[in-house]
Amino acid sequence: MKKFSILILSFLAIAAVTSCDDTDSEEFSLDTNSSGEIILSPEVNTFEVTETNGADLAERFSWNRITFETPVQIDYQLEMDLESGDFSAPAILGANNSTNAAVTFNALNDAALGLGAEPGTASNFKLRVKATTASTAVNPVFSNEITAVITPFEAYPFKPLYLVGAATEPGWNNGDGNGQTNPALYVDINDVNKHYYTGYFNADAFKILSNLGMWQPQYGERNGAVGVNDGAGNDPNVFSAPTAGYYDFAIDVTGVTNTSEGSSSFSMVPNTAAATAPTYSSMAIIGAATPNGWNDPDTDLTQSTFDPHKWVGRDIVLVAGEMKIRADDDWTNSWGDATSPYAGQGNNNNDPNITVKAGTYDIFFNDLDGSFLLIPQE
Repeated sequence: MKKFSILILSFLAIAAVTSCDDTDSEEFSLDTNSSGEIILSPEVNTFEVTETNGADLAERFSWNRITFETPVQIDYQLEMDLESGDFSAPAILGANNSTNAAVTFNALNDAALGLGAEPGTASNFKLRVKATTASTAVNPVFSNEITAVITPFEAYPFKPLYLVGAATEPGWNNGDGNGQTNPALYVDINDVNKHYYTGYFNADAFKILSNLGMWQPQYGERNGAVGVNDGAGNDPNVFSAPTAGYYDFAIDVTGVTNTSEGSSSFSMVPNTAAATAPTYSSMAIIGAATPNGWNDPDTDLTQSTFDPHKWVGRDIVLVAGEMKIRADDDWTNSWGDATSPYAGQGNNNNDPNITVKAGTYDIFFNDLDGSFLLIPQE
């Protein structure tokens, strides 16, 4: 891979080393480059981060060494900022006392996202080298600035799980024959292994799938905890709802393998309050991230015919921005949570807006507990 070559602009920096006797002093300065010019010849300045290239070397940035008349250690720092930034709070891509920094795609990705770039969108950045010494009397020396175009990648942080079985809305359809419309469980944004679902169940059996249209991996009961068949094991037992009604179902798949239940657990607890909870005639998303912005009409979600408290929107295109979920095209009942752009739980009590990343999503919402989940669609 070709290198960016960053040649530091030479200039004079003077510092005095003073003893108790003011007449006993020594001056040292930076040597000057013979040309006195900055030469840039970047032949590669565009980077696209993908799901698979993160650990690969994106670029080895290099620069010339500065020398002092008096020997002193010089430290170099490779900085990155938005094209419109002023380097007051830069991302640091490398820091050493050498004259180069090997930067991976992951490092560029982290820096770009940390500076506010949108995943999947090319953004312009600028880079420079900052040279310093241990002496505060010597001002930092900066290189010229170069431009890099970076398209960052952000992996979806959750692994969605879906209901299947006679106790649930899709029956024993694994998604292959129903357009992959199985209801999704909601997620614990602080622990990707924990999922939950409050809703109506028939008095029957069910299992949990992670890939719609496929029977494996499938989760079920094993030895009083959770088991899985990921395609190379045996199917676990079913979960069951003993009677028809509303339940709080929770599952933790931590450490579950074909042969071990790990530290997994599940629970199925009747929810007596859900049967008398209010039902709404419509549910929709509204906000700058949605197709019509903060204006009417809202973008409606579809109500489940199996459980009137479950709502879903399929293949909804959102732009970067904010949104809320509200009932009956009115602000009397609305939900939001700014904790994550993909999942959360509103309280229907002046909730914060949901900050959304651009993309196409299936959006799931449960008005019983205010849970919502956005799953990206290709």
